[in-house]
Amino acid sequence: MGALTLKVFSDELREWEFIEGEGIDPTDSFGVSLRLSIRENQIFLAEPNDPSTPWLTDKGRLFFDGMFDKSSDDKQTNWEGFFSDISELMYFIDHLNLHKRNAFSFIFAFENLSLETLNMLYLLKQNCSLVELRKVESHKGFNDFESQYQLSSTLDKPKLHMSSLGILINTNPRYEGYVLNLNLRQRFLKGNFKLLNVGSMLDLTFPVYNLGSNFSILKSLAEGSHLSCQDIKNAEFPVVITNTEIFKRNDAKVFAEVLKYVNVLDTAWNNVNVLNHNISSVGIQSLNRFLPLSTEDFVNFFGLYCINASLGSTANMKKLVELHLLDIFNMPSTLPNKVLVDHNVNSINDSVYSKGQNKLFNNYFHLPTSLFLEDNETYINTQGFIKRTTKLINFKKNSKASWQITRKFYANTKSVLFFNNTKDNKLINFDSVNSFNFKNYVNFQFYAVQTLVSLSFYLTKKNLPLSSASTNNLKSVKVKVLNTKVKGWLDDFFNGNGKDSFSYNSYVLVNCSKITRSSTTNFF
Repeated sequence: MGALTLKVFSDELREWEFIEGEGIDPTDSFGVSLRLSIRENQIFLAEPNDPSTPWLTDKGRLFFDGMFDKSSDDKQTNWEGFFSDISELMYFIDHLNLHKRNAFSFIFAFENLSLETLNMLYLLKQNCSLVELRKVESHKGFNDFESQYQLSSTLDKPKLHMSSLGILINTNPRYEGYVLNLNLRQRFLKGNFKLLNVGSMLDLTFPVYNLGSNFSILKSLAEGSHLSCQDIKNAEFPVVITNTEIFKRNDAKVFAEVLKYVNVLDTAWNNVNVLNHNISSVGIQSLNRFLPLSTEDFVNFFGLYCINASLGSTANMKKLVELHLLDIFNMPSTLPNKVLVDHNVNSINDSVYSKGQNKLFNNYFHLPTSLFLEDNETYINTQGFIKRTTKLINFKKNSKASWQITRKFYANTKSVLFFNNTKDNKLINFDSVNSFNFKNYVNFQFYAVQTLVSLSFYLTKKNLPLSSASTNNLKSVKVKVLNTKVKGWLDDFFNGNGKDSFSYNSYVLVNCSKITRSSTTNFF
């Protein structure tokens, strides 16, 4: 007799019909290796594949539920017509800029990009003066050194065992980076370790001493009037952990200067750690310092090109788009015919276009892109390791890879003569006709190699953070510290992070989030 199982289960999950593949977890910034079970171009099971981290959260196990949208239409996209129309529009705007004082620009707003697409966008910016690259997130980070935007080696297990004190500032490692939370828990179980928290009261599965949620606590630590100053003074090799959310504050850049007065930060130990919110954040900051979108960008522009960005779910973009109701952008100097290009998997920005139609935008184009794990992509995680995805599925037939669409855009701009770009046209650009040569260009900012394969030596090497060892003799600018609270966190795996593009579409994760909030809180 066979096992007594449901017929639905036996029809859906037959283990011998699965194809095993390797991928990474895109729901956080560590990119933990996964073992995926695939059948008929769909993912049915995700399990941890890293021996050092045999753990996976619910988001990592169920993120693929939000990838496959069967209700989306499969109508054919007129790719040639789109690129020809955009090229003619850019050629017309370039001639128009010759007679105007305030030149119009084409804004590329991006989020969650791979290194391939990001480098091609940077080439496009160098080739065409009309293009402006902007981040959707509103924080202004510092990327002079790697230690300012990624985790340092002090959080590795050998060095973390030397530390006796940890300070969390406006971060929740259980939901932002569960790998970091596991390392902190293992260090606490070893004994002689104390963790202080500046922010919301969190349940990190081990005791944490909460100092409060007000940002002025850092000021009291620097003055020596806080009770925890004695613990900091007697600690050995303390570590400070924060995240990129703190850089949304205007007074965020003074927190490192404040902690120097209590000897928390040591140049030789390099104990400052910045936890990122998604897998592509470190790669974006490692290339250049991109400015966030602002109201000034929407005054003199003729097009908005959104790459893997939702205008309705992002707080910064939602605020800027809704300003059209006040007629702020309808100035005499603005261009009436503006275009919105939706470079996403699905047409998620069509509702925003319908609200701002004939006021903020006049034309709408949707460029369907490939799903995650439908192309070979390269990322840099928050620890400095290079993570790669391999092509495992082929779900969307009418879609193109993001870097292929950007490369086609780049090729069309090279065929158009821009009169305002005579200086940039003389620059040496990379010939990206051959895709294999372009793949080699991706990591020129780190290593010069001939082939980009999975057996390359640098894929297993860590990008060690650099820090400034010399003291700056220049007088620092005075910054007013705001006496306000830091970001409040909810004990909910769905709302705790929310930076990936899969959780919002997952039916299982949304229902689990509703059940968790209804059982633990009384204000939802």
